[in-house]
Amino acid sequence: MELAEKELKIKTPDKKFIYGTLGKAKKRANTLVVFVHGFTGNPNEHIFFNGSKLFAEKGLDTFRFHLYGAEKKNDRHFRETSISQHGSDITTVARFFRNKYKKIFVVGHSYGGTSLLFTDQNFIDGYVFWDASYVNSRNAMEYMRFNKKLNAYVLDWGVEYIVGRKFMKELKSFPDCGELIRKIKKPVLFITAGNKANSKDGPKYLKRANSPKKLLNIKTADHCFNNWKDEERLLNETYNWLK
Repeated sequence: MELAEKELKIKTPDKKFIYGTLGKAKKRANTLVVFVHGFTGNPNEHIFFNGSKLFAEKGLDTFRFHLYGAEKKNDRHFRETSISQHGSDITTVARFFRNKYKKIFVVGHSYGGTSLLFTDQNFIDGYVFWDASYVNSRNAMEYMRFNKKLNAYVLDWGVEYIVGRKFMKELKSFPDCGELIRKIKKPVLFITAGNKANSKDGPKYLKRANSPKKLLNIKTADHCFNNWKDEERLLNETYNWLK
């Protein structure tokens, strides 16, 4: 039996569809790893694409999916989403697979990590946070500007993104991430990047998290682990912890 990928769509309680790719190991796996991309990201970024293949080669099934913008029927639109909505969709994914696997782990990058805080842990066996954001409402809105004509906020990162009012309303009164992580009673791993990005957020999470817990910093990495050695270490450290 060879490694294989299968496209799936999963219906949400509000009648949307989640589109993603199931990566299958050569032998029947009893563990599934769900990858969650970050703000303005997508499931085919190199850390998820390469991670899916590596984990499948090591005997773990994976699922990476679009939080929005798959351009298919009834998928979510970025402008209509929020971080807590992403958490609900991750729960929908975990619930869909719960009876098919003995263990399900979720891995979130950046705001994808923050979204994990809003999941139902009854369907999840462990959490991995890749340079996850510890949201501070003031800092999170620093680069957002309201556009009256669009009736939305615009984020300018060289490319402009239209951010919906629902997303911004939640950011303005975002709950304490420390309180959210404290509610999780499953094993947690935090991997941070370098000395910038969200590296200072990892210790904040670790302090409030329940045991078993672990924090690792990849000092040479940028926020997206954009070099071979840093990506390799990110994936290997994650796999070793999952194993």
